[in-house]
Order: sequence, then C-alpha cells, then structure tokens
Amino acid sequence: CDNMIETPPPNELLVDDAIKTTDDLQRLLNASYNEVANTFGGFSQMMSEMQSDNLASPNNNDLRELHSHNVLFFNSTCGGYYSILYRAIFRANFVQDNMDKVADLSQADKDRMTGEIKFIRGLCHFTAVRMFAHPYGYSAKNDHPGIAIVKAASTKPSPRLTVAEAYDAILSDLKDAETNLPESNGDYADKMSAKALLAHVYFQMGKYTDAATYASSVIDSKKYTLSDTVNVFSSDASSEHIFKIVSTGINDKRSGGYSDNYSPGNPTCQMSRELWANLNVDLAIDKRLKLLTVVNAGAQNEFVKSEMFNAPFFNVPVLHLTQMHLIRAEALAKSGGDLTTATADINAIITRAYTDNSKVVASGSTAQQIIDATRVQRRIELLFQGDRTPEIKRLGAVESQNIFVRGHRWDCPGFLLQFPITEKTTIFEINPTGGCN
Repeated sequence: CDNMIETPPPNELLVDDAIKTTDDLQRLLNASYNEVANTFGGFSQMMSEMQSDNLASPNNNDLRELHSHNVLFFNSTCGGYYSILYRAIFRANFVQDNMDKVADLSQADKDRMTGEIKFIRGLCHFTAVRMFAHPYGYSAKNDHPGIAIVKAASTKPSPRLTVAEAYDAILSDLKDAETNLPESNGDYADKMSAKALLAHVYFQMGKYTDAATYASSVIDSKKYTLSDTVNVFSSDASSEHIFKIVSTGINDKRSGGYSDNYSPGNPTCQMSRELWANLNVDLAIDKRLKLLTVVNAGAQNEFVKSEMFNAPFFNVPVLHLTQMHLIRAEALAKSGGDLTTATADINAIITRAYTDNSKVVASGSTAQQIIDATRVQRRIELLFQGDRTPEIKRLGAVESQNIFVRGHRWDCPGFLLQFPITEKTTIFEINPTGGCN
C-alpha cells in the first residue's frame, strides 16, 4: 500500500518534473500561442462580423443567434469562443506562475516571456470585453458589468469586474508588454505588437490623443510599409503585418476560420445585400470590390461571397499597418491634431484602393471631412476583419450615434454575446437573455 501511495498516477507529469528548463517554459508559452492562433485565425473575427451589418443571415443555427442578436447561454459555438479566450489566458498565466522554478532562465528571457504573457492577456481580455460587455462609454463612469480579469492560473471562479476595471487591467498589461517585449521576436509578439494593440484599445475608448500617439509610434518606426495589394491576407501584404497568425501548411492551417467559412461554393459567411448595394456603385473604380463575387446574379438565391480567402492556407494579420493609418487619421482629426498628417494617412489608403483620384481628400479639408472619409474607407478596408461591430459600439457609446442593425439599437442586450451557463455563480452574473425585443 505504501508503494501504491508513493507511485504517481499513470500518464501524468508533476509540475516540478515538467518545468525545469527555459525550453520547458517556452513550450508552455507556445501552448498559449496555440490557443491564440486557434482563436484569431478567423474564428474570432467571424464571431464579431456575425453581429454586424456586414453579413447576411448564415446557414448555421448557432451563428444565426449571433446574427439575430439573441445568443442563448447554451450556444456551444459562443461558449467555445469564450472558453478558448480564457484557455489562452490560463496557459499564459501558468507560465508566469512557474517562472521561478527554472534556474537557467536568463533575465532577458524572463523579460521577453513576461511581455508575451501580458500581450496575450491584453489581447484576449480586450477581445472578451468588446464581445461580452457593453462598450466603454456605455455608462458615465464605465461601472457597468464587464468581464473577469484573470492574472493567475487558477480554476476558482472569478468575479465579473466593471468595464472601467477591465480596461485599466488591459492597459496595464499592454504597457508592461511594451516595456518588456523585444524589438524583434520572430513570429511572436514584439514591442510594436504591444504598441499597435494599445492604439486599438485607446481608439475604442475614445481616447484619441493616446490612440494617435501609439499609431504614430508604429507608423514612424518605418518597420512596416503599406503593400501594393488591396488584399491584406495575401502574401504580398506581408510588409504591413505587425502581429499575425502563421499558417505553415495544409496540416497547420490556422487560417481555416476564414477559408472554411468564406470560400466554399455556398459559404456560411456571405455579404449582406444591403451593404453590396451601397458599395457596388463604385465597382468600376474600387479595386477592393473586385475581391467580391456575385453568385446566381438576379436569382432569388443571389448572394455575394469574398474571394480574399481562397488560398489553401495563409497568414492572418491580427494587427497591421492599414489599421494604424486609419486609426491615426481619425484620431488626429478628432483630437485637434495635425490634419496634414491625417489627410496623408487616409489618402495613402484611398490612392491604393481606387483607379482614379475621385475619392482623394483635398488638401485643407476640415477635420469632419477627414473623419467622414476615413470612416467610409475603414468600412471597406477592414471588411470581414471583425472591426465593424466594435466600431458600431464605439460610434454609439463614445460618439453618441443612434445606430441600428437589423432594427436593433447598438446598446440593446442582444448586442452582447452570452456567457456559457457554467460561468454563472454567486459572484458572476451572466448577461440578460431575450435578445433585443
């Protein structure tokens, strides 16, 4: 009996035996990146797009709940989405909590890993708070319910913090990541990744001076250049990829969230007819619209599909230079910044996209004219990239716009994704049910 008690369970490895070297820690950190890749290789972006006015109603019951703004707590796709975000966070935290067990860990590696952990946490928490909570600016003090912020590896229930507390934690993590990450880090997060994500966070908050500052830091680094192609998912656009999900082949196709849902003959994700009617007036001059195909034209079952994701596998840019130019252009115009730079930013996007100069923003344009032009281009440039729903919420909460999608106002309960019922505890209340009716 004594021997049985002292024998470890079969097929199990104790933490002290599993984590002894820097390489062991790196493998664990790669496991967190693996979850990030599974999430942001198109799946997270699709979940966001489904709530927006970019897509038609899908041929999938779980996704149709997102599209109709009535996600129930037993929606397995939504529950899986929530779980994978926090699984990435848990694995990153597990590395953090076990660093002291590794005797050969150099200070440089510890700093880098700390930066990567906090970048992953910031990215996943930011994604969760935008999808599962009302936006920053929804309440005067942002004291409305947010999400759980988890900064240690634990299986104990965590309380749902306010949106203000969530954003404070996200900013704290990303600023630490900015400090600790190296200038270059291969296919992993580096210093510019943190800066680019900070630009997004501040822009979502309506803190436009800070957003412009961080976007400028990325742009002015000259580390990235705008590509000539209008398809940011093309390998020809790699010069502007800041942080990307890497696919190495058919057996490691992390881009399946896009290709599996947008590219088949009758894809799950089809452009809404209303959006196509608004855009196709510029079909002759807008090169981006050439990446869209009308199928069964004129028939009752007509639909519009994207040709952006037809490659067998491809890298998925989560953060890229086009986003930075769009953020800086609007942020400068909103904050009383340099309008010459803002005009140059949006015109760099416009001149690449169109075959003539009819859309170019004139020198000396007002701040509002620049903002209007930038928002039009943002809608097309970031199509299918998961940007539209957070943008609707930003414009509603921060800009006080009265925006409706399929008859539902941006701040109705159904615009929130629903937490899985397993999250409901005495310290964590899930979102209201009943959609927007």
